[in-house]
Amino acid sequence: MAHFCTKCGTAYAPGARFCDECGNTLPAAAAAPAPASPVGAGVKRRHVMIAGGVLAVVIVAGGALAWLLAPEAASASSFSRAIDAHLTSDEAARDKLLCLSNLPYQKEEIRVASYDSSTRQWLDILVRNGLYNAPVEQGSGGWLAQSQFVYALAAPGKAALRGDKLCVAKGVKVAKVSGYEQVREMGGQQVAMATATLALTDEAAWLATSADRAQILQRLPHGDLEVQLPLALVDKRWQVTDRAQLQQAAMLMAGAMRQASGAQGAGMLDKLKSVFRFGGHPLVGKWKSPMGGVLEFTRDSIIEGDKVSKGTFSTEGNVVTLTPEDAGGIAMQISLSNDNNTATLAVGGMPVAVLQRMRD
Repeated sequence: MAHFCTKCGTAYAPGARFCDECGNTLPAAAAAPAPASPVGAGVKRRHVMIAGGVLAVVIVAGGALAWLLAPEAASASSFSRAIDAHLTSDEAARDKLLCLSNLPYQKEEIRVASYDSSTRQWLDILVRNGLYNAPVEQGSGGWLAQSQFVYALAAPGKAALRGDKLCVAKGVKVAKVSGYEQVREMGGQQVAMATATLALTDEAAWLATSADRAQILQRLPHGDLEVQLPLALVDKRWQVTDRAQLQQAAMLMAGAMRQASGAQGAGMLDKLKSVFRFGGHPLVGKWKSPMGGVLEFTRDSIIEGDKVSKGTFSTEGNVVTLTPEDAGGIAMQISLSNDNNTATLAVGGMPVAVLQRMRD
């Protein structure tokens, strides 16, 4: 664009300081705008990229937080984790799976009557595996003399003891969750029942190399190493829970159903009890012995007249094993009939009585 002197109107070149015609001092030329700095543009682009990255991180973090806060889904993997955590933290639960308590193993000697072939066969297996010394036959003396076999505990047998129980391994873990009941709400809580197949960990050396391994494992409370455990969603995580708590929740739920639908609620309670096998064991109640006496079984004891004996009960199929808390007590097996009205009581594998269920 041309520039002209303000005094005489003569054109002058850009940047001239004086007019060539009249010598008038010319105004300074306007500075041309500086070109955009490539560095500045790069900074702006970098700011935009940083802002976008921060936004992406916020979005990802928000999604991760939502995932962490969501309740754990009911699945074989979540139930497997819950059962493993339960077995790791609960020593008593592990012992029930890994240890035998059918005989007073803590004693230095176990004496077995000559006619008790079942107990002798079992102890002979332990002799073959080095846990007991070969038996010594002795006479019992007295007016009704009979021979006994004395099995003395060997050093490897002592090493295998935990308290008064003979144990086959130090730990156990879930090999697979083979199935679980449909998740349902009970007493405002999500619950389920999972069936898990287990595997031994830190297995005892004498068992790992034993030719009798299968027979020994079958003597465990869960010889097939399969358990069924109740689970509940607690603080958005599945956890193994207590059957008694589930029973209480079922009772509350069934009570509400009874109020809402009359007799139908009672049927639902029976169904819930059947599904979850709530509390206790199938022996609970009063039974009549062949001699006319009455035995009463509760969830954790057996009552005979004024005598109350505490013990633990484990159920495998139609057989209930009672293990007395008394260190000198010997476990009993009670096999129920199909209709649960009669039961055969055996000690050391030998039947000793047939019990008849009493109805109120």
